Amino acid sequence: MAHGYSTKEAVAAVVASLEQRIIFGDLLPKQRLYEDEFILRYDTKRHVIRAALQELERRGIVERLPNRGAIVRFYSRDEVADLYVVRAILHEAAARLVRLPADPSWLAALGAARDVHAEAVRRRDLAEVFRSNTAFHQKLFEGTGNMALVETIEQSNARTHGIRSHGLGVHQLLERAREEHQAMVAAVERGDLEALARLCVEHMSPARRFYEEKYCGPIQWSA
Repeated sequence: MAHGYSTKEAVAAVVASLEQRIIFGDLLPKQRLYEDEFILRYDTKRHVIRAALQELERRGIVERLPNRGAIVRFYSRDEVADLYVVRAILHEAAARLVRLPADPSWLAALGAARDVHAEAVRRRDLAEVFRSNTAFHQKLFEGTGNMALVETIEQSNARTHGIRSHGLGVHQLLERAREEHQAMVAAVERGDLEALARLCVEHMSPARRFYEEKYCGPIQWSA
């Protein structure tokens, strides 16, 4: 890591790199994360690596196990289901609270956020896809005028970061997300909040299903 970096910058750089490696599938759920390996890879100090892993743990991507170090966070099928129940409740309720008629400046900003995400999908810039997707949904729910609700949704979304990110490399999922963002903006423009609420809930399903099918294994039916 280049000399002259502050500790904060060094931690941020490691976080960004590890986050992308997890998103792109280079590091998989349950995989051990070794501090010594990262110290060499990033040419940095142990406290920087530990701070980066702590930040990734806060984001729900990494899990630190007592006396065993850190691993890429794995979510069981039941954990995924519980988290997505909460997300669905929040997103559906927020969609119905979007203020109508829509404020023109907010609607313009929402359309701009949609376009940034669409361009990132077109370029297959996966890091920007993730950032712009987050920005689009934050801007959408700012339309409620309820910043406490926006913050609560962001906290809920952060807990599923380690689930949602794994589908970013799948072109069909990216294209579907792009189309759904377009449909959400169109629903707001025509004042159809019921359609918006439905779209917001349906929008969660593909990434969730991808994670469950790839990492959770078949459903275990009880006798």
